[in-house]
Parts: sequence; structure tokens; C-alpha cells
Amino acid sequence: MKKRNLLFFTLSSLLLFGGLTACRHGYHRGGIDEFDIEAAVDRTAARLQLDELQEAELKRIATEIAAKAKEMHADRQTRHREMADLVRRQVISRDEVDRKIADKMEKMNELAAFAADRLIAFHSTLTAEQREKVAAHIEKHASGRHRFFHR
Repeated sequence: MKKRNLLFFTLSSLLLFGGLTACRHGYHRGGIDEFDIEAAVDRTAARLQLDELQEAELKRIATEIAAKAKEMHADRQTRHREMADLVRRQVISRDEVDRKIADKMEKMNELAAFAADRLIAFHSTLTAEQREKVAAHIEKHASGRHRFFHR
């Protein structure tokens, strides 16, 4: 009896732990793919009750932003290798480090500006009720009460 209970408890614990770690919210090891974009668009379309034109526009915008992010992510290994080479040197200068940081920040700012332009364009397609739903959703998440197991 004890052996069976121990086995049941161990298997239950492993399944629970595996399930929780597999569902890390917002973590995309291989980057965002078409499946993730489709799921996000479907979820947003359902929440906001978007019409077909709005949903198509949202999918186009999400695909463009994801493609731009993938493009930026492509040289990640090169940047890491360059940073590792920099750290291996006997002496490094502040200018070299600042240049690396400035290059990364410039790429991030370009992506942010690109996304902002696309999101402003999408905002103009929303109705007043849909904008209110988005605002309420933002406020709900900003309250700090929306954490693990609090949906």
C-alpha cells in the first residue's frame, strides 16, 4: 500500500511539475512562429470581436512585426561572439562597450518605431467599444494582480 501511494505521489508530482514548466507564459525558445501569431490574432479577434477586415489587418501587422524581430534576432550569435571576444581581451575601453550597447539600442529603437507605426494604424480601425475593451485589459494587467493562476 505504501509503495503504491509513493509511486502515485511521485508520478503526480512529476506530471504537475512538467506541466507547469512546459507552460511558461511568454517564453518562445525558437522565437515566434506562424502558429504563435495565428493564436495571438485569434485570441485578440475573439476578445475584441473584430470583423474580418480588422482581423486580416491585425494578422498582417503581427506578421510584419514578427518578421522584423526575426530579422533583428538573426545576428544575435554574431553579437554574442563579438562580446565574448571583447571580454577575453586583457583591456577593454569604455568606448567599445558603449558602441556595442548603442548598436543594440539603435536596433531596438528601430523595431519599436516600426511596431508603433503599425499599432497606430491598427488603432484607427478599432471602434470605441473595442478600444475600451483594450484599455480595460491593459488596466487589468497593470493592476499587478494578474499573475500565475490569476486569470
